[in-house]
Amino acid sequence: MNVIRVAAIALLFFFIPFVTDAGRGGFSGGFRGGGFDMHNDGFASHSSTGAFGTNRTTTVNNTSNGYNRTTTATNGNYSRTSSGGASNNGSYYHSSTGSNGYGSHSSSTNGNAYTGNYSHNGSGSNPYGSYNASGSGNTYNRTYSGSATATNAFGQTYHANTYANDGYVYHGATVTNPVYHGYPAWGWNGGYAWYAAPYYWGGGFWGAFAVGVTSAAAYGAVVAANDQSYPSYQVTPESPGAKLLESYQLTQTPCGQPNLVVIYGPNNSVICAQANALVAAGNYSVDSQTLTIVSEKPAT
Repeated sequence: MNVIRVAAIALLFFFIPFVTDAGRGGFSGGFRGGGFDMHNDGFASHSSTGAFGTNRTTTVNNTSNGYNRTTTATNGNYSRTSSGGASNNGSYYHSSTGSNGYGSHSSSTNGNAYTGNYSHNGSGSNPYGSYNASGSGNTYNRTYSGSATATNAFGQTYHANTYANDGYVYHGATVTNPVYHGYPAWGWNGGYAWYAAPYYWGGGFWGAFAVGVTSAAAYGAVVAANDQSYPSYQVTPESPGAKLLESYQLTQTPCGQPNLVVIYGPNNSVICAQANALVAAGNYSVDSQTLTIVSEKPAT
């Protein structure tokens, strides 16, 4: 995995702590602190200033149908707001937003303690890039499905999917390249590291198309889980992407049809191909270091 791709993955994991609390499916301790007894008071508010100058205000409402709580903390250019609540029908929610001079993040969770169903989403950015993550599951049957996308400052994008069934967690598996398997790092490129060019679509992985790719033949588009549409273009012969397709014996086809191989490359690029005996239909990410594709479908 090249340095830029590692940066994207590092970015993803850098932000994950903001998301994982939202994705656990339970509301852990969100209403225990603050020194409020919400069984007797319909409304309570408390403000304080910490030893290091952090101003914090907490407001709690106890209604006939449940309760909610919001805490806002500020200190200079730092600000964080956390909200949560629960209802008598078992529904609960939690959300948080935060920012400082370096970056920002937001996350939210909604669920029901009786049914066990929950969902979460999160996003954030800093000078190194940005990320988006979302997922849903059930705490009782221990199922979960989630996805995340991180883009670094170089425009490299990393897609990750996580699935859980009965407590067993699956991540996408690498599909061995039948031509370059066993080669050393960057062996497919003569041992020279390939780096994305930031002003080309897909970093130049699929061909030397300038941003806007007006000279490339349109090959449909893919609508991702976040409802964002990613246009696709015809791969240029002799490009790294063409070498990838050739090694897996894949033939590019316009996106938009069912049961295709959908490959996400650098910089939010995507191409589609007909499935074959080597690669089943589904979503895949590219590891440009080894010129392999990584499955984004759950293991069976």
